[in-house]
Amino acid sequence: MRIRTTGTSILLAGALLCTLSACSSDSEATGGDASGGGGAGGTGGAALTSRIAAPAAFDAAKGWEVEAQWLPQGQPLPYAVSRKAGTVAFLDKTGQGYVLNVREAASGKVLSTSKPWQGPKLAENQADEQSGALAVPQIALISGQDREYFAVWARGEARKDELHEYKEVVAVAFYPADASGKDLAPVGTGNAEAPDGDFDRPSVLPGPGGLVVTSYGGDNIVVSVDGKVSDTSDAKVTLNGESADPDYLMSFPSPKGLVTNGDDRFGGDGGFGAEGGWQSTHVAPPGVEAVRKEESVGSGMTETPNGRIAGAAGNYVIANWLTAGDGLSAVHDLSTGAVRSTAPCRTEDTEYAIRIPGPRNSAGVKPALSPNGRFLVKGGNAFDLKTGKGTCTDSGEDAKKITLRTVGDDGTAYGTAGEEPPLTPVSVSATTGAATSLPEATVVPDAMATGAGVFVTYAGTDIMRLIVLDLKH
Repeated sequence: MRIRTTGTSILLAGALLCTLSACSSDSEATGGDASGGGGAGGTGGAALTSRIAAPAAFDAAKGWEVEAQWLPQGQPLPYAVSRKAGTVAFLDKTGQGYVLNVREAASGKVLSTSKPWQGPKLAENQADEQSGALAVPQIALISGQDREYFAVWARGEARKDELHEYKEVVAVAFYPADASGKDLAPVGTGNAEAPDGDFDRPSVLPGPGGLVVTSYGGDNIVVSVDGKVSDTSDAKVTLNGESADPDYLMSFPSPKGLVTNGDDRFGGDGGFGAEGGWQSTHVAPPGVEAVRKEESVGSGMTETPNGRIAGAAGNYVIANWLTAGDGLSAVHDLSTGAVRSTAPCRTEDTEYAIRIPGPRNSAGVKPALSPNGRFLVKGGNAFDLKTGKGTCTDSGEDAKKITLRTVGDDGTAYGTAGEEPPLTPVSVSATTGAATSLPEATVVPDAMATGAGVFVTYAGTDIMRLIVLDLKH
């Protein structure tokens, strides 16, 4: 279908923009349970007082919310959702450090709170509010294993002692997503330290094996859940029989090794795979050439492995494959490379760069799985991992570009259409690809949990809020 542009008020445009960019207030007060009481096992400080125009599937009067009064202006709200544990995690700032709060998504009940965690010292550009640099910790979900973890990570500077210079680091602390109790200590901590002092255009990429910190300069440092730090910056990977540098834009730590792209020489996609494991030349989707043969001036006939990773979610990677037509995208199992679903179009690359996400940057919206693990969405594409069928939203003449943010267990995905404000809220069927425009005041969910939707928005105030609304039954 075609989504037509409709007018909206300046206030609404700002609210939608802030929902997408996770901008916030500059209040220095703390919110949530760290200061408001409740503690593990309670629901204190989580009463739902805000009213937002959510899609019809959500009950706007049932749920819970927390305020992020501590969040500096323009910084993204740190939160994550564990679909296996059915929990929502978010950070609060106290005088002793950052506290990870984990609540049951369906009820808002506090399941655990962590001991205060001190992130690294802010670099000069991070301390400058006008620089646009990421200055607050973030939370990444480490999934794809029997047990999921919340990884709290922060960029900054650290040094061994006063006799050493500061080096840029990404500090990480891991907490089980299903833990319970107060003052929990992390199960593992580690610092990914820049070998040359500073990272060059760094990215943080989560996977079942932990977090990998990469940069354009060739840095490649894995921090596993137990806190072990492995610096493989100078190492090559062998993919499809060839030695290659890991792709600093797309490298994901699986339990058995790094899954990454090969060199995209000669204009091909370069192939991908797991170091010491499965290879893209053996997992091409049906009807797709695993190796492309092309005649090039000066090089003669060349053979290039096909396929290139565009993003990852949970235990899956999404790869684009070159075809004679418009291309094809496929969801592959991260552990085996097996194809789980395909769509007759390419999928937009994801960005994992360490920076404040821009409201107009659709590539900054990460792929998302439904709570039951059946559906996966990225960009304007939706994949059904049960049937193996993927769909592409309408990209016909004059059609607005659709960016999907999340998808529910019933296959209903939510996102926005357009690349310039005002953006049009939409819902999309993951099984048919049909898109429907929603009323212009609608605030779409940023994430889905079992039986609930997660919304990050001002909700008509000057303080950013994390609002969790029940799904109607």
